[in-house]
Amino acid sequence: MFTAESSRSSRGPGVRPRWIWMALIAMTLSLWPGAATQVGAVGFFVSLDQSLGSMAPSSNFLVAEFRGNTCQTIHGRNEDTPLAIASTFKLYVLGELTRQIQLGKASWDEEITLSDRLRSMPSGDYAYAAAGTKVTLLDLAEAMIWNSDNTATDHLISRLGRDNVYKAFRAYGHSDTELNSPLLLTREMFLIKMTQTPQWIATYEAASDAEQLAMVKRDIDPITIDPAAGWGLWNGPTAIDAVEWFASASDLCRAMASLWTMGAQPGLSPVRDILSGNRYGIADETTWPRAGYKGGYESGVVNMTFVLERADGRVFFVSAGYNDPTGQVSTSTARSYLDPLFSCLGAGETGSCG
Repeated sequence: MFTAESSRSSRGPGVRPRWIWMALIAMTLSLWPGAATQVGAVGFFVSLDQSLGSMAPSSNFLVAEFRGNTCQTIHGRNEDTPLAIASTFKLYVLGELTRQIQLGKASWDEEITLSDRLRSMPSGDYAYAAAGTKVTLLDLAEAMIWNSDNTATDHLISRLGRDNVYKAFRAYGHSDTELNSPLLLTREMFLIKMTQTPQWIATYEAASDAEQLAMVKRDIDPITIDPAAGWGLWNGPTAIDAVEWFASASDLCRAMASLWTMGAQPGLSPVRDILSGNRYGIADETTWPRAGYKGGYESGVVNMTFVLERADGRVFFVSAGYNDPTGQVSTSTARSYLDPLFSCLGAGETGSCG
């Protein structure tokens, strides 16, 4: 007969048989109701990290909950690592617009006139709008976040001041603002990659901030974009570690939490509407009455950043970023990996992921 005593003697002194260990674990879990779900949560995020980490050579990931204008981490992987974020930098443009409206230096219904010198490439319909068209700052901000409209973005940066938008990175908690100096307009980033030789780009990368800005003003700004003329020399990942905009997932969480908090203040309610105008496939409006997305994409760069207000009022943040200097990153695959996470966060306590 197999007994505990005979098993112990065969395994050496002090070694309990497996069934005893299992019983002790079960007893422990019964005394700690949250333990089983926490074990499940660990397994859930390990699996998710593996899937997301396989997408590109460099990636980061953060799941957090807002506590006022701060972020409480639920799970992170490389969350403090800055990556190229492409159009997600437009959150900082919205941040500066919000600040100036708060100070009375701008208003939502203020009109500006579209100009050919600030015309950029798609995405966004304003790339094709006639010069001289008058548009409100609210319309431009909505287009910038909902449709990632690049021409709207550049008109907003021009109106707000390039230096002011650059300073907004620090004001909204960015950990290394120098990464974004000099701050490029979207049209400038596009034109560098569409029109300049590898030698010009290499010189730009090695130059100081002042020299880079001088090169842009001399060689790039005089060019007028025709959005119907194609993408020129740009046919794959190009200088994504130098000609881009950069932030970590933690940086983006701090910016989004600050904006969400500001949106509760008098006169700033459009901020939350702007942030939640593009749900990007989060169809469950019962669980998530408000859900918003700001993403960024170019060859070799994908960023997916979400804010999610649950029916019970809790607000969550999810950001996943990917950089691959040698190839494309699949946006559809990257997005599909996040669906189980949204279901998990919507189910109840965050420890129930599993």
